[in-house]
Amino acid sequence: MTFQPLRRKRGRPPRTEPPRSDLILAAALKAFARHGYKAANLRQIAAEARSDVSLISHLFGSKLDLWKAVIEDLAQTALRRLKPVEGDHLTDGERLRRAIEHMIDLSCDTPEISMFVVREAIQSDDRSEFVYQRLVKPVHDLVLPLVEAARKSGAIDNIDPDFFFFTFSGSIGMTVASRNFVTRFSEAAKDDALFRAELKRTLTANIRG
Repeated sequence: MTFQPLRRKRGRPPRTEPPRSDLILAAALKAFARHGYKAANLRQIAAEARSDVSLISHLFGSKLDLWKAVIEDLAQTALRRLKPVEGDHLTDGERLRRAIEHMIDLSCDTPEISMFVVREAIQSDDRSEFVYQRLVKPVHDLVLPLVEAARKSGAIDNIDPDFFFFTFSGSIGMTVASRNFVTRFSEAAKDDALFRAELKRTLTANIRG
């Protein structure tokens, strides 16, 4: 299939239209998540974003630079969604539960995030290290104090906080990324609201308080 990029119209885009860079990042996320880095094609991304390949090069540079920009954008989005938990007047258990629920909401709102991270996390290369350093570690560093506080107060059992983080974050990623497969086992996975609610209930079931 040949993708023909649309020509940009002259003048400024309507105010209701997202900036071109946002459209390109969203299209790139979908492409990298569904096809992987090597198979993702800049022309396909440009067509999805209703833009020109030349504009991608102008705004982001190479395909690798675009891939890195997607990671940076995901990190900013994840940290923005999680930071409100810090200021809430909640118990340690409630704060940790809220953080996990925020992570689930983010993944369910944009399943491509989980698909993307799962693809890259299982690799052992420079891209995997970049994902860890720029996306996974900042989220880990933000959530880990919540896990440690919950353990100290007895809201969760006396377990390794780091292992706890990677267990529940990995569970979110794999479950959301493989939702179509999960539907073979659970009717709840076939409905968006039920899937989200059941995932929250399952991953926070052992949090007390």
